[in-house]
Amino acid sequence: MNRASLFPPNRQESLVIEFDTAAYPESIDAVRLEVRAYTNGDFHVSYLETHIGELRQCRFDRHEQDHNTRDHYHPLPDASTGDAQDREFPTDLTTVIRDVVLPWVETRFGDLWNDA
Repeated sequence: MNRASLFPPNRQESLVIEFDTAAYPESIDAVRLEVRAYTNGDFHVSYLETHIGELRQCRFDRHEQDHNTRDHYHPLPDASTGDAQDREFPTDLTTVIRDVVLPWVETRFGDLWNDA
């Protein structure tokens, strides 16, 4: 991790965690997680990665909407609604981050090195 910012000026409702790109392949310019949590239990956890100037992103969501179940995942490369997948996440956001998001980030880190 390079830096964590709670409610930064450009993301006033988020915790933003920037990863140290020195640990990533040279083609990766930036990596960060953005976490938004709501009092009703809803959340958005976005993974954003800049790869040779191109933004790639995915998102783990819990909220009511028309396209999927309340818990769902928007995959890489663009977190599109059309590719969203139904999921069943743990009840607690901390557990979601520990048991779902961080293992996904670790796998992604390995995939980036395998593709480098």
